[in-house]
Amino acid sequence: MSKPGYTKQSFWIRLIFMVLYWIIFNVALSIFGFLILLMTVIRFGSQHKPESIVRFQFNLTEFISEIMSFLTFKTEDKPYPFKAWPQVKQDD
Repeated sequence: MSKPGYTKQSFWIRLIFMVLYWIIFNVALSIFGFLILLMTVIRFGSQHKPESIVRFQFNLTEFISEIMSFLTFKTEDKPYPFKAWPQVKQDD
């Protein structure tokens, strides 16, 4: 009879990382929401499109996606800082 998964040390290490990334995920979503509001105010006040904010927002979206993949066991790869910050090419 095999032992259950929670008896392995790797399970507990992953669980700790999952809790940490859950906290980071919530912070990232808050930052994303703030950036949406900021972009709306900037676009409402002028026709200027702040490219640096848009670029960061795309990269943040990819980072959130990587966290979700890790939290849902789609991948074992830990997101940033264990791998490079995602760089998304912007299509205009």
